[in-house]
Amino acid sequence: MATRMKEDLYDEAAELALQHRVKAGYVIEDEAEMTSRYRDVVTNTMHIAADLEIMTLPVYHPALLAAPTLEDRIAVAAAIQDELGHAQVMYRMLEDFGYDTVELLFERDPADFRTFYMIEHPQHDYIECCVAMLLGDRAGYTTTRDLEENCSFGPYARSLRKVNFEEQWHVGHGERWVKFFWNHSPETRKRVQKYVDFIFPMAAMWFGVPDSMKKRTDQLAYKIRGASNDEMRQRWLTEVVPYCEQVGIDIPAHFDKEKNEYVLDYEMPILLNEDTGEWDYTTVTWEEKFNQWRKGGRNKVAALERLQGECWGKEFW
Repeated sequence: MATRMKEDLYDEAAELALQHRVKAGYVIEDEAEMTSRYRDVVTNTMHIAADLEIMTLPVYHPALLAAPTLEDRIAVAAAIQDELGHAQVMYRMLEDFGYDTVELLFERDPADFRTFYMIEHPQHDYIECCVAMLLGDRAGYTTTRDLEENCSFGPYARSLRKVNFEEQWHVGHGERWVKFFWNHSPETRKRVQKYVDFIFPMAAMWFGVPDSMKKRTDQLAYKIRGASNDEMRQRWLTEVVPYCEQVGIDIPAHFDKEKNEYVLDYEMPILLNEDTGEWDYTTVTWEEKFNQWRKGGRNKVAALERLQGECWGKEFW
């Protein structure tokens, strides 16, 4: 018993020592430098990132087929290629920690993929794809920028340079074409607003629960990332709200002068009616929201089953 207690104390001391080192700016380059807890945190972060990236193929696929011009189809295809490349980077890095990419991609139960609610819903046409780039890709880009700037695992931080260069292009593409379609015709303006209404609350929840509810803080303790959930959500709002106000798009958020920050016009969490595609802005319990997340969007399992079956074929072109 005394030996076991001593080992536990030593492990905890090692974890705390590593936390202090990385917070002081030390960059880890090799698994041999990691404690077991640090390894779990960094691999878990990369694993979720890889699953999110791979999910973009089935999500973007309907928009690819519905793109109105060859140039639009090429733009969507380029975005898909970028995202698959990002997934490849993450899965490849996981192989260095003993993971099997084939098993992760093709042998897992689709329900076990750790994706986010926002990308468990397909983008049906090019306008929705552009709105998703404006709001959703920007949410992902907010996260990966933070990781590149702050992650204490050097190889992961450096791998995100190319990722962020390409994500910046996705966001810019969304900005340009959302503004174009907003001003193009009453019909396309109506569709832009419809898709913003649908995607905005999911993108705002990309960053997770409010900081006051956050129980697991290892990502911050080990400096895998530098900003908290609310700090990243604020960074996202700081970019999204002025853009939408300048274009004229209605969004449920504004700048609060008294708080000197951007705030949502509703209290999280809220629920999406999967049958109607409409949001109920009546605040619900977090347990209800967690249940919706656990259930997942109706597209998740079917889309990943199709991905695993490799049945895309000639539909691309």
